[in-house]
Amino acid sequence: MIPFTGVGLYGGYRGDDWYRNRIEIFKKYTLKSLLNQEEPNFILWISFRPQEKENPLTAELANYLKATGIEYILTFDGLMYHDDKYTKELMPKVMNYGRIVRGCWRNKTWHDLWPAMRELYQDKNATLETRLSRALEVLRKHFGGVDWVYVTRIDSDDMLHQRAIKEIQAQPPFEGAYVFRNGYIHNADTGRIAAYHPDTNPPFHTIIFKGETFFDARKHKEYFGDFKSHEDVPSVFPSMRLKDGRYCVLAHNPRNHISTIWNHPFRGDVVTDGKEIMREFGVEL
Repeated sequence: MIPFTGVGLYGGYRGDDWYRNRIEIFKKYTLKSLLNQEEPNFILWISFRPQEKENPLTAELANYLKATGIEYILTFDGLMYHDDKYTKELMPKVMNYGRIVRGCWRNKTWHDLWPAMRELYQDKNATLETRLSRALEVLRKHFGGVDWVYVTRIDSDDMLHQRAIKEIQAQPPFEGAYVFRNGYIHNADTGRIAAYHPDTNPPFHTIIFKGETFFDARKHKEYFGDFKSHEDVPSVFPSMRLKDGRYCVLAHNPRNHISTIWNHPFRGDVVTDGKEIMREFGVEL
């Protein structure tokens, strides 16, 4: 499950130039890692804001996906879980406003300021159940009637190791989550690769639903409970940790494309033989 747009500040969309660049990054890294999986029996679910449905760039992406042969579903009902950028608390809201102003100043994109500020006032969490209901009906047409659904989350600019999905699907179902803790970070601008040791749960997890819960929007939303972000997974769900090294975060000129920075406090030692590691993620350096 990839939330392609609708994530983060600016309403989860930084304009068509950003969208075009993100699609190219997705094709070069994320999609390659998924096409490289030893277990190809899965469905790629990508969620977008409603606005992307009529965007020609989305049609181009859909045609590209079709040509690869990967099984995929696109939905256009926005973020499919709690939007942690919306808050009624004053201090977090002020901090988010500050991040927007700083970003507009740094990138000289003052035309983004007012639309981005306005987005922070919109409580998308209030419409989550309705939007979930529409999207889940689309998914039901593809694989309804199942006993369990494993939902593995990954961002549109990150990667999964070639054995990741195989190892996830080998785990028994239960009402809880499987998590990956430590992985890698790859600098797309320099080619360097390093270990990645986050202090919190990273955005690579698999939440397991009973089929009847997954397809029922109200039960689906209630199942998430106090989930506000990927960091909450181990505290909200009974969780089991899988092998390390099964994901790779991508750093790619964050000034223009918005990504994890290379000089992140979670970054560990630089790996000497990074080319072999990246081959296991489906990427040739």
